[in-house]
Amino acid sequence: MLSSATFAFSTSNIQLLYGDFDGNSYVYDTNNGAKTTITAENFTSIEYGTLYMFADYCIADDKFKYHDDKTDLYGEIAPRINLSTLSGKDLSHSIVKQLYVSFQYNAGDKYNAFLYGMGVDLEVGGFDVLGVDMYRKNQNIGKDTYQLTAFYTTKKLKDMFYMTGFVDWTEYDVTTQNQFLADILKVSDMQKLSIGTEWHYYTQKPLDLNFQTRVVTNVFQAMIKYSW
Repeated sequence: MLSSATFAFSTSNIQLLYGDFDGNSYVYDTNNGAKTTITAENFTSIEYGTLYMFADYCIADDKFKYHDDKTDLYGEIAPRINLSTLSGKDLSHSIVKQLYVSFQYNAGDKYNAFLYGMGVDLEVGGFDVLGVDMYRKNQNIGKDTYQLTAFYTTKKLKDMFYMTGFVDWTEYDVTTQNQFLADILKVSDMQKLSIGTEWHYYTQKPLDLNFQTRVVTNVFQAMIKYSW
């Protein structure tokens, strides 16, 4: 029987990253490679579902590789509706913690996409968070497709070291960002300062709509992250 009490949890962070984006992506890479990214991120969970959102503000040292802009702003918002709450039944089973109806909206310069589908949270040893969403993706640039998104946060090693990240897969491209972090300052149970690196990898197969070349971006960024 589901509890009638409303459970609420929210965490936010801001990240500062710097890396050498010298690949051949129109979206990510810059003229001389060097790029700074400021990321604001929030995750909120209540009885009725979850809400994840982030915004990236990127600043090229020179300009972007294939256009003259020096800055770029991109964000995503991803609400999920808890099917146990919606149905009034506990749908957890074995490693399945929760099932969701999932949505996502992505927006950047001249680009937007709306995604809808189903999601699941999993209970697997070694992970604090492990989930998968399967979406239908409708977008204004590129062909509509299906997207599989997996995301995770590992349990901490020695109460200090952990990994967190995601992978987005479609039939046309793959994006993954994985952060390797160490908590160097714990202000309180919720407030902490972490340093580490983020591995950013993106690949896109050749498409008729742009050019017949495989696109690859592969970079490790130095990063600092403050969470509360």
